[in-house]
Amino acid sequence: MFLQFPQVIDPGTAALLGAAVGAGSSVIVQIVAAFVTARHETRTFRRALYKETIACVADAYEHALNVFFNMRSGATPDRTTYGKVYAQLSLRGSSDVKLLMDQFQSLLPEDRASFNVEQMVATMRSHIDLLEKARA
Repeated sequence: MFLQFPQVIDPGTAALLGAAVGAGSSVIVQIVAAFVTARHETRTFRRALYKETIACVADAYEHALNVFFNMRSGATPDRTTYGKVYAQLSLRGSSDVKLLMDQFQSLLPEDRASFNVEQMVATMRSHIDLLEKARA
């Protein structure tokens, strides 16, 4: 058996085939590059969104602790401040933090000094740690 070479292709046809192959491979490379870039941008967006979520939870807890420490020492926040803390913890806080907040709110003003704020801080810290570990 002998190998037979294909017939010689006309130069115009060869140029047309070369252009078609080049254009096709260029389109394929552009599609792959767009796909890889989209995946990278999606991951970057999700990372930034998750960091922002954790920061929002930490800010809500920080504000709540400030108000709780002031209330514990006898200060009474206005309704707007207390409403904002309640809303932030209701929307962003863990169920354990919400439970502790409800316990604190149910106390009489003179009994609030005996409330274990350290337990609330530890609960808030563990929730933030849990969120950070879930991201990793």
